[in-house]
Amino acid sequence: MPIHSAHLDRSWPAIARPYVTAGTKASSSYSLIFQHLLLALLMMVLAPFAYAQLTLPKQFSGLLQPAPATQAAAGEEASDGRAHAEALLAEARRQQQEQAHQDRGSAEEGLPTSERQRLLDRLVLFYSDRLKLFDELDTLQHSPPETANQRTLMAELAGPPPYSALRVDALRDEHDTLSAQLKSLTASVRALEAQQAGLVEARKRASEALRLAADRRNQTDKDRDKHELAALRLQEAEADVTANGLALDFMNLKLKKLQPLAEQMRRLLSRVLPEQKLAKDELEQQQARARGDLAKVSTEIDQLTAENNKLTVEHERLAKLLPGADPDGPIAYRMQVLAEQMETNRLRLMTLTWLHGLIQIASDAWRQRFVGYSSDDAAARQAVLVALKRTSDELTSRRDLFNELQNGARVAVRQQALRLDNPLLSSSARAQEAAILEALEKRVQAYERLEVAGSRLYRQLNRWLADFGFSGEAGDASNWKLGALQVKQVLKEVWDFEMFAVEDSTVVDGKTVTVAYGVTVGKSIGAIALYIVGYWLFSLLSARMQRLMVSRFHVDEQVAGVIRRWAMITLAIVLIIFILNLARIPLTVFAFMGGALAIGVGFGTQTIIKNVISGIIILFERKIRVGDIISLAGTTGYVTQVDLRASTVLGFDGIEALIPNSSLLENEVVNWTHSDARIRREIKVRIAYGSPVHGAADIILGCAADHGEVLKNPKPEVFLEDFGNNELLLVLLFWVELGPKLFGRRVDSDLRFAMEKRLGAAGIRIPFPQHDVHLDASQPLPVRITPAPPATD
Repeated sequence: MPIHSAHLDRSWPAIARPYVTAGTKASSSYSLIFQHLLLALLMMVLAPFAYAQLTLPKQFSGLLQPAPATQAAAGEEASDGRAHAEALLAEARRQQQEQAHQDRGSAEEGLPTSERQRLLDRLVLFYSDRLKLFDELDTLQHSPPETANQRTLMAELAGPPPYSALRVDALRDEHDTLSAQLKSLTASVRALEAQQAGLVEARKRASEALRLAADRRNQTDKDRDKHELAALRLQEAEADVTANGLALDFMNLKLKKLQPLAEQMRRLLSRVLPEQKLAKDELEQQQARARGDLAKVSTEIDQLTAENNKLTVEHERLAKLLPGADPDGPIAYRMQVLAEQMETNRLRLMTLTWLHGLIQIASDAWRQRFVGYSSDDAAARQAVLVALKRTSDELTSRRDLFNELQNGARVAVRQQALRLDNPLLSSSARAQEAAILEALEKRVQAYERLEVAGSRLYRQLNRWLADFGFSGEAGDASNWKLGALQVKQVLKEVWDFEMFAVEDSTVVDGKTVTVAYGVTVGKSIGAIALYIVGYWLFSLLSARMQRLMVSRFHVDEQVAGVIRRWAMITLAIVLIIFILNLARIPLTVFAFMGGALAIGVGFGTQTIIKNVISGIIILFERKIRVGDIISLAGTTGYVTQVDLRASTVLGFDGIEALIPNSSLLENEVVNWTHSDARIRREIKVRIAYGSPVHGAADIILGCAADHGEVLKNPKPEVFLEDFGNNELLLVLLFWVELGPKLFGRRVDSDLRFAMEKRLGAAGIRIPFPQHDVHLDASQPLPVRITPAPPATD
């Protein structure tokens, strides 16, 4: 906005004071430079506005004044802002009249309105809107937030209970309307705030344009005109910012006044909802209103039927004249209009019939509501809940149909409006298209009327369901019996829910009899529970059978496990067939899944089937058994379990590996204990040259003989393996029998400990790596004296 010289005079001491103080106190040169830069920057920002004010033409100097929004922000009175706005409006109108008088000759010659005239017109509009906003702000500030109807409702419901259900409904409607208004106001505030930033930026651009135009205003008349237009554009941008700011203040003030009212109404509703009652006379009042609405709708149906009959007669009369008439003449157009009107009347009759049904449904719902409030029987109130919930669900299912019909009618109206905008239409064709558009708009109105009635009834039903406490939003918390009955009803509906139906055909006395069975959720749950119990019993029996086979019939434990598994698979299949027949679910229900299931099983379970078959082969061939030591793919350990799909190997490092059974058949497997658990191991011992070789061999054999895990047969042997670079290599060969408690590395370690001790006691040395160094003494050796490093404390 423009900055006046008076503003600069008031702000100058505050700006210059730090500079003077810094000079008197002899501050550092860096502080002085920084203050100079700060002062120069501030002057650069303020200069365009002050320069625009000083160089503005005289005829526009009265328009550029501080904006009321800025004055309001500074704390000035609203009356001063309104007086200033009136002065600006008067000045703008005076400029508008003078410019209109100057442009009168151009208008007589048919020339377009000048740019200056358009800008002045917009200024007059902005200042008029500003005055209206001042009036609205003043009215809003001095008026109560609630309306007379809201005040009356809140006063009626402020007393002791019980409260009239009709008055509570009216308060609810007021609260919903107020909530929607608050939501709209909040969105408007966000939009105005976003728009304000753009308007401020536009004002900055207009100010910059005025500054540039002012540099050239004394050169030519054209430059002076540009300068005046730039000044008007700046004033327009300023007025736009001010009007937007006033609108934002108005919205914020309205929000500030309505939000406490909405909270007060919400607290009042939470208090009166559990205590509302529907009296008999109020029900009769609603029934009488419903009967009146039904009578009106019936009258409309009769009138529309009679009108449609007239249109039908007229259409038949024109149809007889059409063969000899022009296909594009007035008769054809008239028949087309009649056809659209007849179709519109038919759709209106359909919507009136639906509306008639909605009114009857609403009347029945009011009766149900009265029963729910007046009856103390939990079963009766539960029946009311069921009826209201069913009606609400029916309206929900119809809502999509209503919306689809309404949207289709609106699309037809838009398309017809586009046809009517065609400039090539003749006057008669335009009249015909306008008549068709009117008929299409009546369809939209009929659908909207139906949609409004359906939405109102749907909202009322959901409110009433909440009042009875089912949704937890309101209602008496002591109605636990009603809640229990409602839960029981819901569970019963879920239990009896029919997932699908099947047909079973049988031949009786030569005739085919088809019987339909419904597969419900209850049947399915019962079948699953029966299968779980039966499978549990069979698992106990199979475990007992496995123990008997092992203990009494001396069957191998692995074979007994395989028999038990296959018996469980067979019994599970038989149990499934038995339960399906018991639940009267024929196997034909799964026939439609046969092809897809076969393909899915073929591709998805081929690896599982391969492993299962491999497991069966391994169990019966007994090439790999529990307790064997095997090596496969870098894993060496004990076989702890052989199942149908995979085998478990416990490695020597304590890690269990699950190996698919197919890998045991397809890959090379080393079974260390397949036919014989004895394995040969070797230990290499190095002794120094010159040591008694036979004595060392006897000592090594003695160590092997003294170890309890080394087998006596085959007996251990010691071989002189090799003459090394630094030692003699002896090798001990011995045999051990592998088992779950034997660890070959531990035996090797024990023997090495014993050998090291006994060889050391016998004076036989285990040599280090050695290298021979040859010294050439044919030349004298150089001698160099190096001073010793200084001693340190």
